[in-house]
Amino acid sequence: MNSPLLQLSTVEADIAGSRILRGVNLEVNAGEVVALMGRNGVGKTTTLRCITGLLPVRNGSLRFDGQDLAKLSPDARARAGIAYVPQGRDIFPHLTVEENLHVGLVVHRRGKAADRDGLERVFNLFPVLKEMLSRKGGVLSGG
Repeated sequence: MNSPLLQLSTVEADIAGSRILRGVNLEVNAGEVVALMGRNGVGKTTTLRCITGLLPVRNGSLRFDGQDLAKLSPDARARAGIAYVPQGRDIFPHLTVEENLHVGLVVHRRGKAADRDGLERVFNLFPVLKEMLSRKGGVLSGG
């Protein structure tokens, strides 16, 4: 039997001195789609922030593909494929659309040809972005 791709074991985390996560366990196997659901304030975003490395874990362990996530910086986790898409428009509001797109490319460091291909894929999916490259991210509509 294979190990889970992502495994959280008895994870605890605090925000500003308040314990938010208490003994969270989660296993996600390769190929699975998992929804993290619950009412406001129960720790969904905190769990995701711990997985991505944006919030330190007080106790417990996080493993991804057998590797201890505690040893990986947030950018190394992103390069390994760990990310989440927040509900809102978590973009850099003072950067242009083009600059926001390039921020995503920097994380992967794949080379100019791969970057061009990646941008073309984005523009194929969202053609209107090509027309808005010089607009600031903060002035875009949520739609």
